[in-house]
Amino acid sequence: MGDKKIYVIAKIFDQQGCLAYSCKTPNEARCLPGTLEAIRADGVQIVVLDTPDLYPEYAPYKYVEDMKEYIDLVSNLNTVA
Repeated sequence: MGDKKIYVIAKIFDQQGCLAYSCKTPNEARCLPGTLEAIRADGVQIVVLDTPDLYPEYAPYKYVEDMKEYIDLVSNLNTVA
């Protein structure tokens, strides 16, 4: 990954805002999107970005630092979507 950050974004279609997680390792960047795709409900979008500031359509971003907490929060989007 070098000095380039990879962010995984989870968003409910047609709703403002999203949950964002900054991957800490290359392995997280490879594995996390697939994990989230496996648990997401219809209506929840999973996106991988390198520069969230360039994508205002996902704002406001709620950044989550802990990966387990992030997965739990994305899983909870299933009850909203």
